[in-house]
Parts: sequence; C-alpha cells; structure tokens
Amino acid sequence: MVNFFIKTYGCQANVADSQAISNYLQNLGCCRVEKEKHADLILINTCAIREKAEQKVFSYIGELAEFKVNKKYLQVGVIGCIASYRKKEILNRFDNVRFVFGAKEDLYKLQSLLHDIILKIETIKSLSSREQNLLIKRKSLTGSQIADDKKILHLGGFKNHTKEVKQSFINIMTGCNNYCSYCIVPFTRGRESSYSLDEILDRVKRDVELGAKDITLLGQNVNSYKDPQSNANFSKLLEKVAQIKGDFWVKFVSPHPKDMTKDVLEIMAQYSDKLCSYIHHPLQSGSNKILQAMNRTYTVEKYLEQIDWIRELLPNATISTDIIIGFPGETEIDYQKTVDVLESVKFDNVYSFIYSPRKYTKAALFKDKCPIDVKLERLKKLQQRQVDICKEQNNRYVGKIIKCLVEKRLTNGKLLARTEGNIRVLISGNDDKINKFVQVKIENAGAVNLIGSIIV
Repeated sequence: MVNFFIKTYGCQANVADSQAISNYLQNLGCCRVEKEKHADLILINTCAIREKAEQKVFSYIGELAEFKVNKKYLQVGVIGCIASYRKKEILNRFDNVRFVFGAKEDLYKLQSLLHDIILKIETIKSLSSREQNLLIKRKSLTGSQIADDKKILHLGGFKNHTKEVKQSFINIMTGCNNYCSYCIVPFTRGRESSYSLDEILDRVKRDVELGAKDITLLGQNVNSYKDPQSNANFSKLLEKVAQIKGDFWVKFVSPHPKDMTKDVLEIMAQYSDKLCSYIHHPLQSGSNKILQAMNRTYTVEKYLEQIDWIRELLPNATISTDIIIGFPGETEIDYQKTVDVLESVKFDNVYSFIYSPRKYTKAALFKDKCPIDVKLERLKKLQQRQVDICKEQNNRYVGKIIKCLVEKRLTNGKLLARTEGNIRVLISGNDDKINKFVQVKIENAGAVNLIGSIIV
C-alpha cells in the first residue's frame, strides 16, 4: 500500500482540488496519512495569490529533504498555482521534487501521472534496499501510462472526517477573464471555463447522500457562470441546487461586483432554507481611482447600490469583503475613502492585506511611492476599527435563537458551530451533535465568536 500526504495552501478551490486528488488516490487503494514522515508520496498544492504564500511553500519544500534520507523512493510533487509559472525554478532549485504540475493543466493528465507513480512506488517498496537503490538510479518515476479508471473529477471532492462536519467544496468553474491588474489567477489557472450544470448537480446529490451538510460552490467569479450546454446562468444553478432534497446548507464564493445581478439575491431569498444568507462581496478599495487602476470595472457607487440590494432582499444577510491596502498610487485620501465604505457598510468580516506585487501582472510595473511603514499603519488602523465593528455586528445576535451547524470539538473543550452567515459560535455539548443542525440561544458576543447554549 502507498501512503500519501497532501499539504494545501490557498483558497477553497485548492481545497477542492486536493480533495479530488485524495479521493482518486484512495480509490486506487492508497492511504492518506496525517504526517509527512509516514508518506511515500507528498503532494504540495500551492497558492500564488501573495508573495508570502510562495515563500511559505519554498520553505516547506526545503524542509521535506530530510524525509528523503531514509526513504529514497519518496516522491514529492508540487501542483497548483505556483507550479503553473515557476515550474523550471522549482525543479532546478529542489532536488527532492520529482514532478511539478500547474493548475492550468488537465487534471486527467495529473491522474495519469499519479497512477504511474503509484504503480512504480509499489514496485520499489516490494524490493530489497539494494534493489531499490539500483532501480531509483536507473529509472525516472514520471511515466505516461494512462489510467483506465478516471476518478479524478475537476469539480472537487468530499471532506469526511468522523469528528468534523461533512463538507463538500465543488468547483462550478475555473479560471478568470477579468485580469485585475494585481491578480495572477488568469496566468495560473487560465481563461474562464464553466462546468456542466448536470455534472454539478450530480455531485451535490452524491455528496448530500454521503451526509454532507455544508456545500460550497466555488469559482473565481461565480456569477459569470454559464452552463456550456444550456447557457443556464448562476441564479438558475442556485435554484436547481436548492431544489435538491436533503437537509443541507449551500454557500458560494466569490461573486464579482461587475457581474452581480438581483436575480441571484431573489433566488437566495426564495430558497432561504437551503441558500445561506451569506455573501462574500469583494470591495478591494473604496476609491474609484484605485478601482480603475486595479481594473475592477465597477465604481464604489455601483458597489454600494448592490449592498442596498442585499440589505433589501436579504435583511439578515452576513456580508464579508476583501480589501487591499497600499495599492500603487493610493494616497491618504484614497485610504480614507476605503475607511468611509467600511463605516457605511459595516461588514461582518473583512479580509484585509497589504498589496503584494505579483510577476506577470500589470500592477507589478506600477510605480509605488508609498513607504511600507505607511501601508502597515493604514492596515493596522483599518483592522483595529474592523474588530470594533465585528463586535458591534455580533452583539445584535445576543438573546436570539439561531440555527447553527456544529463543526467539531475544539481543544478548549467547546464545540465549534457556525451560523448560516459563517459566524463562529462556541457551545457546550456532546460529540453526537457534530455534523448536525441545532438551535442555539446566543448569550454573549465578541469580535470573533458568539457564545451560546443549545436549545433542547
């Protein structure tokens, strides 16, 4: 038996890819292990969205060299977004990496590669140490044999741990056509391509039958989804998913403000028992000047109009966003405009970062005169203010009874649950509540967590 370990960096699309690969390898009879030292095959699924993510990956690859000493047949593969554009560098820099496979490449080719590698690892493991050394010296472990059983699915996979909520991350599309000036995704994942509506629905049905309670539909720009056969749009997909029988929640990430339409919100309101009132709506900047430089193709005014749509059609909606601080050309006035939007909308959660220049993107060529200490100070102030806003927003739940999905047991002994709006809730209870919906009375609230008790 071949043991494998997968290390995943980055977004939920990467999580879905890792799950699909894990499912495929397990269908081949392999065993997924929790520690690198027990693995015969280590896969690193990479993210290139920020420079810091790349640094973490390279550091991690270097750390794996020690495992090769006592297990010379150990195979290390780098896949995902960084692998899409730094393949030669990775192979030249790290002797312990045997193959690199980019996010833009056909997953069925990766399936073929993995199938061949598994067969050869099995062969080598059956030999004596002397025979292993001779074979490793003579042969490469990257062949081209095609697997007959195509069980890698581009849609993603099913996460099923016995003591955690059963989650399903399903890719409805891949790639992006927007070419935001700061974003490397179009270069790592390619042009936008939607998957079949019927295939997506089949995957949701299958995972619900397996016990999934939390379904997340994934795409770089979900609201530009279009079924290749029928041209059905994203709102139609949501409607079809919501009509599937079963007790489960559905979320999606992420929409793009330039493509947000009211029909999506209307469907969410119509099927509120399944479609969670949670929208991650990336702002990036509150300055029209900066949005134009980012090539975001919408204005702050248009964005705020969409927020009004959400508040009107989904009055209890939780809204989160992304904000980039210190984009080239950002002045104190531009930054203050972002703060103004923060104060106006009062997001339930904000993912904020300092701008990170990425190779190949247009913004990497922009002149940036803003000192790093100024950027850090702006980020610090914005995040401090958002902590207060989060607490204010969470206080509105105190005294209310809310439906929650119990996820897992935390190290502090509490159960972690989440509202449909993705807000953390700490409760007491037995493990038999995990992966179940419960009614929780909220007794206290902080910036990060709600605290409550299960109502019997």
